[in-house]
Amino acid sequence: MIDYLFSLRRDGKAQLDSYEGDESIIEIPSYYEGHPVVAIADNAFSWQSSIVSVSIPDTVTTLGEAAFSWCESLVTIEIPNSVKTIGEWCFIGCSSLNSITIPPSVRKINYSTFQSCSSLSEINLPDSLKHIGPEAFSECSSLQHISLPKNLQSLGDSAFASCDSLLSINIPDHLQDLGESVFTGCTSLSSFSISSSHPVFSVDHHALVNHAEHKLIFYPYNITDKEFIIPDGIVEIAEETFVNRTRLESVVFPNSVQRIGQKAFYGCKNLKSLVLPESVVKISSNAFHGCSMLENIILPPKLSAIEYSLFYACTSLKSVSIPDSVSFIAPCAFSGCGSLSSISLPEGIFDIGESAFEGCRSLESVTLPSSLKSLGSHAFGSCAMLENVTFLSDLKSIPPLAFSRCENLVKVVLPEGLETIGSEAFINCENLLSLELPESIVHIEPDAFEECRHLMLFVFPDSYAKNYAMDRDILFSEV
Repeated sequence: MIDYLFSLRRDGKAQLDSYEGDESIIEIPSYYEGHPVVAIADNAFSWQSSIVSVSIPDTVTTLGEAAFSWCESLVTIEIPNSVKTIGEWCFIGCSSLNSITIPPSVRKINYSTFQSCSSLSEINLPDSLKHIGPEAFSECSSLQHISLPKNLQSLGDSAFASCDSLLSINIPDHLQDLGESVFTGCTSLSSFSISSSHPVFSVDHHALVNHAEHKLIFYPYNITDKEFIIPDGIVEIAEETFVNRTRLESVVFPNSVQRIGQKAFYGCKNLKSLVLPESVVKISSNAFHGCSMLENIILPPKLSAIEYSLFYACTSLKSVSIPDSVSFIAPCAFSGCGSLSSISLPEGIFDIGESAFEGCRSLESVTLPSSLKSLGSHAFGSCAMLENVTFLSDLKSIPPLAFSRCENLVKVVLPEGLETIGSEAFINCENLLSLELPESIVHIEPDAFEECRHLMLFVFPDSYAKNYAMDRDILFSEV
């Protein structure tokens, strides 16, 4: 046993701590110096690329975290009925493992236990199993079928995500807790076996529904219909429900929908038409990210925020109606919306995040409302057609790169009370000919107007701005 390192526990039993050999067939010993081997330690065999087969003795009760992780040549492993605990990441990255049988003594499969086992095509789960943790079988790309045990109670977030060969799956009656994005990336999944008496789940118009919570969970990838009518009574569209459903051109919402989850329609690049009902109060981040054919949208009147990357790279989006209820536009909300030519920002908006409108190359003018208190860096960067910017607010600071590379910017009305202008705030604004700097300014970064070759600053006598212009040989005139 020279290749094995063991340690003795306080209870007098042994633990296998590591393996230092290069054998392809591993038979773990049952005893070490007369002490039963009851545990395989965390990372004991991790990254052992020579191992093809492992036999575990029936003295072992615990397989530690990442114990066999990234054993990329491992094809078979025998887990005895004595094993009660299989740690997180235990077999992650075992890309040659083709089948696994979980013994009846195991009640839970932990986080990422079999993640990225890309050859795993057969999984035998015992009826005793009650919980499957987050990402437990994610990226098992060879898995076509699996029978979930009748006593299973919960499936964690992304438990079968990116199992792109999975064709069908059953939903046992005891399974009532389904995490987020459980079947995301299951591009072949089209069939759910669910009893008509299931207390929580059902299938409605091909879609998996949590009817107890009135939540739409999963819409199959291979449905060829161009339009989907969301069933009446649905209150929530779950996270990633329609992600990358590229056949969809139109989605019809009932008036019952209140919440749209993260990435709900992410990557629906042919989605052209949708009308959001007034009942919607929450649209989470990235919900319409990459919907590149979407041309216009009217946001519902109870929406309080436009979340992170909500319309990122919606390159055909020409018009957006923002309701008065919105007080916050998150970072990257409209970034890359190259067809957006105008935007009306209502009073009540107090914060516009970083890169919120960056790359909106068709945007021609913008008026920032008096309620605005914070503007993020890059907020209007690379808005190539932007000509006019008017501040109605008493904003104290123009952040770094806020209007960088706005090469057609010709008119900016800065707010009274402005105190600072950040680094490269107006860099490469080549057509900005004049700018009046308020007397209140106390600091301007040296490169704030870099490459503004034709700029003349209008400054107050004896002001910081006048001294700034003089120190940097920028043309100026007193007002």
